Amino acid sequence: MGCEGCARITLLVFNIIFFIIGSVCLGVGIWVVVDGTVFLEVLGKIPEDTSVVGSLIQDAAYILIGGGAAIFLIAFFGCCGAWKKNKCLLIVYAVIIGVLLLLQIGAFVTAYFFYDQIVDVLNDSLANALNKSYNSEFQEKSAGQFDYTGGNILSKGLDAIQIEFECCGVLNYTDYPNDAFPPTCCPANYSGKIKDLADQLWKGDVTTYTTTAPNCHGNITYIETVPGCLDAIKDYILDKSIIFIGIAAGTIAVQVSFSIL
Repeated sequence: MGCEGCARITLLVFNIIFFIIGSVCLGVGIWVVVDGTVFLEVLGKIPEDTSVVGSLIQDAAYILIGGGAAIFLIAFFGCCGAWKKNKCLLIVYAVIIGVLLLLQIGAFVTAYFFYDQIVDVLNDSLANALNKSYNSEFQEKSAGQFDYTGGNILSKGLDAIQIEFECCGVLNYTDYPNDAFPPTCCPANYSGKIKDLADQLWKGDVTTYTTTAPNCHGNITYIETVPGCLDAIKDYILDKSIIFIGIAAGTIAVQVSFSIL
């Protein structure tokens, strides 16, 4: 088997994987849009009044449908072109990959030049969603120890992020109504890995939350020093930037090689 045969098989295998991924994304997206009530019940029984969360999930569903359909069609052209050695399909595939590559470059350039505006919009949207929809409940049992009842998906997700990244709110604690930030803004008292605790909390396996700083909850002076989660996540990404750059470069390299093939 020559280089051409190896390249054809590689192209076929990769596109079969993308075909499956696209099909799954498309199917999940359609399921959420058509029967979103069942989906919400499966994920966490979100109350009807949390319209912001429902809107975010619906938007995510449409993104899944659009992205899944695009991946599905691209993989279809790649698979058929590689399997049948159809030059026309392979040209269409190469053109689509080329257009996607240009769109990605355009997105990177746009993000670079309009970074501040994008961050402001993201900050406002997330802070608004938090303010309207956060509904996890805490009942203090003793100093630094609370009975925990996880709320909707947004609430449990934010609790998990605050524990793992040791942050509070989107920008800071003032994102919460009346500055009433939850105990998950305070450092966790946990003997294992903090990530494990965050995972258990997200899954609903945790009913008690204990902090190492009993004087933290309700103490504005203490919480003022805790960063917002958006900044904490941004710092984490910058810290791991080499890995993300490597993944991005690898993705672009694969796309370019496929378009050449």
